[in-house]
Formats: sequence, C-alpha cells, structure tokens
Amino acid sequence: MSECLTLLEELVAKPSVNPVYGGPGEAYVESFVSDFLKSHSIEFRVQEVLPRRNNLVARIGPDDRPAVLVEAHMDTVGVAGWFDGSPYDLTEKEGKYFGRGACDTKASLAVFMLLARTLAQADTPLRHSLVFAATVDEESKQLGAFKLAELVGELNIVAAITGEPTQSTLITKHKGACRYSIESQGKAAHGSNPELGENAIYKIARIVEKLDRYAELLSQEDRAFIEKGSLNVGKVTGGIGFNIVPDSCTIDVDRRLGIGESMEEAREGIETIVQSEAKTEVSTFLERPALNTENDNWFPQALAKSAEKAGSQTDFKEVAFMTNGVAYSAAGIPTVVFGPGDIEQAHKA
Repeated sequence: MSECLTLLEELVAKPSVNPVYGGPGEAYVESFVSDFLKSHSIEFRVQEVLPRRNNLVARIGPDDRPAVLVEAHMDTVGVAGWFDGSPYDLTEKEGKYFGRGACDTKASLAVFMLLARTLAQADTPLRHSLVFAATVDEESKQLGAFKLAELVGELNIVAAITGEPTQSTLITKHKGACRYSIESQGKAAHGSNPELGENAIYKIARIVEKLDRYAELLSQEDRAFIEKGSLNVGKVTGGIGFNIVPDSCTIDVDRRLGIGESMEEAREGIETIVQSEAKTEVSTFLERPALNTENDNWFPQALAKSAEKAGSQTDFKEVAFMTNGVAYSAAGIPTVVFGPGDIEQAHKA
C-alpha cells in the first residue's frame, strides 16, 4: 500500500462526523493531523472556530513571499444506512476505495498533508510559499473555511485550491446554495374531531406543491447549466401520532444558485410562495454565492500548465455541488477546486 493510501486509511479510521449529523466532530482527525505536522517539524497554528472544533493552519516557505493555500475539510456526513462493513475501515473493491469520508474529502487531506511535508523538506527555494489548512464544518455551514478566509491578508495568500472529489479535474465554477427551514403553525386537536384543530401538515403540503412547481420552472429555464438554479425539499418534520391534529410542521429547502442568480433573489422567490399560507415563517440556515473563477486567470492557467506536464487533465469544468472555495473567492483570491475521487461516490453508504 502506498504512503498516501496508508495515510488515507488512518484518516478514515478516525470518526469525524459533523455534529449536525449527530457525530463527534473533527477532534480525532485534528489530533492526527496535528501529530503528523509535529512529527515532521512543521509549525502550525490552531485556529478556534467553535468550542473544541479548530482549524489547523501551517505555512511552509518564507513569510515575505506570496502563498498558495491548499485546504481540505476534516468533517464528514453521517454513517446512517452504511451496510457493507464498518464505515471506518478503508476497503478496496475493483480498484476503488470505500470508507466514510474517503473521497469527501480525506483523500484530498492526505494528498495535501504529504505535499506540505514534501515542500517542508525540500532544498529548492519556493517561488510561492504554501499554506496548508485542515478545516472544520464544511458539511454544515462552512464556518471553518470562512474563519480561515480571515487570514488571507495576514498570510499573504494570493490563490487557493480547495480539496474535493473532482476526479483530479480543475473546477473553476460551481453553483451556490441557500438553505431554508419553513415552519407552519396550526392548532392541535384530537384526531376524532379534526375540525376543531388546524392541520399544520396540510399547510406545508400546499407549500410543497407550489415549491415543486417552482422547481420545475427553474429546471425549464433556457440557461446554461452553470447559470441554472434548482430547488429540492430535503426533509419534512411534523406530527406526533395518528390521532392528533399536528400543530406544527417544518420542511428544509435547498435552493441551488446558478452563476448570475443572487441570494436575495432566491430568498424572495421562497418567501413569495410561503406568504400564500398564514402562520408560516422562513428561517435561513445558510446562504452562499456561486464560485466563478475566470478560466483565463493566472492561477487556473498555471495549474493547467502543471497538469499538462504531469500528463493529467487540463480542461476546466463546472459542477453543481458547493465547496469551501466560495469562502476564499469571497476574500478576493482566485480559487480552484481539485482533488482525487468522484463526487458521485460522496455522501453514500
């Protein structure tokens, strides 16, 4: 087994399910990465993001030189539904490796850890310094990435690579996301006399029907893929039992933003639908813009030249999924998403 695969195996073995999925957070992986950096005499800082949830940030190279950031998140989604062995054992099948977080995005983390070590031990002077970062909370609100972005000026970061499963393809553009919870209020009553109550689920059902029509309209817009928005109702919570009229019901809505769509526009579209029903409220969980790095920018061009020398793919691509890259792009630096693995394998059992 290669050194990179061995490192990936050890990372997968450390549970790091985001607390939003009921997991322990990133502490086990943080400790492992910290020990790795210490063992190779790489100085780093611990950047607190949330209680007991920290980014690790290491700078390799002279402080007076501009730096390129390589960043990967340590957290994963949950393991519910995992049916084939332990989610924390890296297993190989037909040349592919499986384990919770293997592609999203501990493989990128392993690669970047080895890159940091290699450059720290190199005798050749670096044209740019390297900033290596392992971040928290990507699978929820991306708080780690946005906290890290506060250091862009201090660390003289001029470009960024965020690790995600792109099949080692350079991604310069991806959609943004707005996530909302919509709650309806009703009136509880005994199920034998429903006319005495006000069924909150029925209210939400009417809203869901309208959201479904809205989603269809979005899908039919005559726009390029990367400019086209989408909508998905991902979760419904409500009711207590057969014989009780429910007095509340909540849905979680994921509105993806195409390039050119604004977060304000997305929220207004949702609120217009919700306002058609009384006693309903919209709360915002997350709002993130799309990533739109110009392909002719110096940084993706430099990466493409390096990829060509390595005999790898040089085309720039666009994807629907969102990444931490929006945090660094919002800080004003060119950002590319890149890493091993296939997004089609992410978030699956």
